Amino acid sequence: MENFDKLAISERKIIVGIDFGTTYSGVAWAETQRPDRQTTITTWPITKTVREGESSDKVPTKLRYVGDEVQWGFAIPVTAPQDEVIEWFKLDLDPSLQTMAQAVASEARGGHNVDRLVTDYISALGDHLLYTLREKLGEQVVTTTPLEFVVTVPAIWSDLAKEKTKQACQKARSLSSDKAPIHLVSEPEAAAIYALHGLDPHGLKIGDTVVVVDAGGGTVDLISYTILGLKPILEVQEAAPGSGALCGSTFLNIRFAKFLKAKLGKEEGFDDEVKRQFTIGAAPDDTFTIPVGGLNNNRELGINRGRFALKASEVQTIFEPVVLECIKLVKDQIRASNVPIRAVLLVGGFGASNYLKERIRNAIDRKVEIMQPPNAWQAVVQGAVMKGLALVSPDRLSQVKVQNRKARKHYGTEWRTKFDRKLHGHLDHRKSWCGLDGYYKIHAMEWFIQRGDAVSENQPFYTSFVWTGPVSGGRIRKIKMDIFADRSPRTAPVARDENVSMLVHVEADVSHIPEHKLDRRQGADGQWYYELACKIEAKYLSASTTYTLLYNNQRYNTVTAEYV
Repeated sequence: MENFDKLAISERKIIVGIDFGTTYSGVAWAETQRPDRQTTITTWPITKTVREGESSDKVPTKLRYVGDEVQWGFAIPVTAPQDEVIEWFKLDLDPSLQTMAQAVASEARGGHNVDRLVTDYISALGDHLLYTLREKLGEQVVTTTPLEFVVTVPAIWSDLAKEKTKQACQKARSLSSDKAPIHLVSEPEAAAIYALHGLDPHGLKIGDTVVVVDAGGGTVDLISYTILGLKPILEVQEAAPGSGALCGSTFLNIRFAKFLKAKLGKEEGFDDEVKRQFTIGAAPDDTFTIPVGGLNNNRELGINRGRFALKASEVQTIFEPVVLECIKLVKDQIRASNVPIRAVLLVGGFGASNYLKERIRNAIDRKVEIMQPPNAWQAVVQGAVMKGLALVSPDRLSQVKVQNRKARKHYGTEWRTKFDRKLHGHLDHRKSWCGLDGYYKIHAMEWFIQRGDAVSENQPFYTSFVWTGPVSGGRIRKIKMDIFADRSPRTAPVARDENVSMLVHVEADVSHIPEHKLDRRQGADGQWYYELACKIEAKYLSASTTYTLLYNNQRYNTVTAEYV
């Protein structure tokens, strides 16, 4: 640890991990000069004035608007009408998942869209973080030490949803005040960094592959890692493209609410104790109880002294579809890895379920260990801090290094290329004449990353293209390019079809490049054309992508990316 104290004062930062979850959120932090001392916030406000009134590893991801006041987390009174409490709004960030989120009355949202909800919630979370840091470290340290944030996002989310999360965080009060850097990391990678670091190194060997299952409130994400090195730090690479689905414990709550409404005519929250305590060994007639305040005793319905009793067989009916989906995901990830699996690591809140662990154990090869690391609920937020420390000082503060990831999609661009009857015969009806080159061309895909390719943060991908336009149309001011993606597990197609979707519009301002530096060429039709030979540099990180335009060996960092 002696190297930790050699960080220059100018390099000292406070790294903050934020696990913005569907049902609960967590915050942890560490100072770069004391990276081995990670602190998780475990006390939360219950009113505006009582800032440490509730002890918990995490805080509910809930909001309530009362006039101009924003209530959040434990500060929402238990007596608040349920239709005024906004929850599960995180799922609305991904448009493709909106139907899965809670249908909340527009009145409860106060007319705010999901971006505003996330910003308001992260603002409240950030305010409490700063309060906690001042209490623990003192005003002077907090004022003079830069903050750097690492925010976790589901790996299965679209790039648009990840970008919207980052933008909402950038607008949040406490995160935007001093332009602190905000990094995104995928939830399963953060969980894996924490869980893998905590494994007994004597039980591991180079070449072992483990599947990390991050089962949270809304999403279940899976990534398999093969161990490349054990010393001086653990080095791993992804063994297969990550996978996942919407089948977290939130959907147990939804199914339970429907069950109670059918049985009692009202909804109550699914008590977390039932989810944790239920095991595969429970006899069908074993009973579990949950509080149902305000209901009279009713032996026929199973209500006694404000608690409702339900049989293990009923709990299993609620669990079954969600657990079956999780088992399918684990089996598919093991199959995709195509190598022997040493262990399955279950992390996240739902990952702590004994029933889920036992069902997975019974569904796969008995030689594969099923492990639940300690503090599984904190794995994502602790891993986010560890990732942030490594980003600040890779050589000194990395504890687990992910050398390579596996691309989850095909990534490419669409350009006009010379029509080749052997390649493009089936697309004959799409060809068109090119006046510049004097032959037929066709719009075809140029894939610069194939699904399953190894991608590294340290090795950018480059795609070359030639931007052309008639000089008669006026001076070039912007170069525009669209990047497409195809998530389907197939060979990348020659031309765009219904499975190829627009990922992002990339635009670069070249108006400041002198006119005489813009290359021109006279076309076969006698007209003059601009012809700019360019490259786009794409750097794929854990949960985000950066793009840079290169022209005439110069980097133009004015590229803006608009996700769709």
